[in-house]
Amino acid sequence: MSINDFIKVVVNEQNKNEKDFSKDDFYYMLKYLGIKKDKSLVNDIEKFYQDFLNSLNNSLVKFDERKLGSNENTTHYIGFYTDKKADYLEAYKVYFPTKYEYIISALKTIFLYLIRNNIMATVKFHVKSSNEGIVIRFYKKADVKPFIDYCNNNFILKDLLEPLNPFIAKIHGIGVVQDDNTLSSFNETLASMLFEYFGFLKQNGSFDLASGLDFLDYVMKRASIEENDVLRFNIRAVEHSIESILNKSNPLN
Repeated sequence: MSINDFIKVVVNEQNKNEKDFSKDDFYYMLKYLGIKKDKSLVNDIEKFYQDFLNSLNNSLVKFDERKLGSNENTTHYIGFYTDKKADYLEAYKVYFPTKYEYIISALKTIFLYLIRNNIMATVKFHVKSSNEGIVIRFYKKADVKPFIDYCNNNFILKDLLEPLNPFIAKIHGIGVVQDDNTLSSFNETLASMLFEYFGFLKQNGSFDLASGLDFLDYVMKRASIEENDVLRFNIRAVEHSIESILNKSNPLN
């Protein structure tokens, strides 16, 4: 699905059902877009991860871990070599949208890659399916391209990865964005911008103008009037991602 396809779907839904989508509607729509909901591997993932943590406890690897939620709604976070919060101006968020059946193998590979290369990063993953797959926050931009090149050179990514939500810029199917991850994540900012944009279109009776380019123009104007530096950074990150997609350019540039 392209950005224009997504926008058309929303316009059609609003015209047909007179339904106004909330920020949460947009957030969860994007998170599970194109994904069959699946929680069949929850126990297997939890067992693998606990065994992995046990192995780390008997090693010299510096790590920190936490979790949110419970049962199939659990989200795990594990940071390697991270003794402080990432500088959002330097850090990059990488989405590795592995198919659910391959998530354990993908986690093994990613964990070992980060450890062997002494890379400062935080890994986030859900135990049920989502199109985010595995999310890695690299503390340094310089570490992102070597990771993507490693994945592209060692795996058949087109068979391994699910499509991401259409607003996330990609390199070889792997998503690359920025956000401050405190006031708002990339997807939270994106959901807010979509909510505002469709509200603006409705107010002005201009659904017929809705498009990826028009949304980009809205985001650019919205960023220009945002007074909070961090929120403006997050909006600019959405802007840059959309520009990279529409221009077919490298999101790391």
